[in-house]
Amino acid sequence: MTPPHPDEALISRAWRDYFLANQPAEGDLPWDDPCTLSAAEKRAIQRSIQQFQLGENAQGRRLLDGGRAYGLASGDPQFAAALSAFIKEEQRHSAHLLRFMTLQGIPPVAAHWVDSSFRWLRNLAGLEVSLRTLVTAEIIAVPYYRALRGATRSPLLRAICARILKDEAVHLRFQASMLSRIGARRSRVTNRAIFLAHRALLLGTVLVVWREHEAVFVRARYPFIRLLRESLREFRGLERASFKPPGGPPRTAAGRSPSLYSEAGRLDEEIRASHPARDGA
Repeated sequence: MTPPHPDEALISRAWRDYFLANQPAEGDLPWDDPCTLSAAEKRAIQRSIQQFQLGENAQGRRLLDGGRAYGLASGDPQFAAALSAFIKEEQRHSAHLLRFMTLQGIPPVAAHWVDSSFRWLRNLAGLEVSLRTLVTAEIIAVPYYRALRGATRSPLLRAICARILKDEAVHLRFQASMLSRIGARRSRVTNRAIFLAHRALLLGTVLVVWREHEAVFVRARYPFIRLLRESLREFRGLERASFKPPGGPPRTAAGRSPSLYSEAGRLDEEIRASHPARDGA
């Protein structure tokens, strides 16, 4: 394998350090929020939030195995460490959703065919297929959590969704950095062909997500065309970033881009507004 750019190991280390530092304090979310979901709200989101909570809790063993192999071959021992820290952040999202579900009397599920299908795809081949399958779910998560945020009156759920969206802005940048590193060793024509195949996977996933989570989108007045448009916008941003040299994490958590990143500052304000007592502490 071609030796990596000398900055790549430094970039992996920066990503690892970023994810390790990006851990919210216990008081960052309004866990004492007394709001109880109405019967209509609970009917609309229960099956949906159960699925996403399960999906966010992936262990990523195959992904980490691929990351270790890639790091060893490329001379970047921090590559797998960055992936591991990223996966732990995803698992924290799952823990937040599970804690909310427990407060609202929503039981978790142990399995679902959509989650099983994505796990099968991630295990089908090597590191890149695992990353692309995972980033497809991340892209879809952007409009989904926007819709879930608007589907209930719960300040806690809205704050959790805002926090996840804020993290997703950085996750997409991280995965673009990893994909650009892998793609740098291929021709531009090959990379374009791979992105066309990836786009087809994304479009199929959009249809599945609408079918499985329509109740949430409808309750939030989030039409299918908006789900499709925003998913494709995030995908185009990923594609553009993946054709650039690998980049490091944002200097602050409020990164910027023409798509999701531009929301980060507003999401900060929404998280703070959901728990005003903390501001005066």
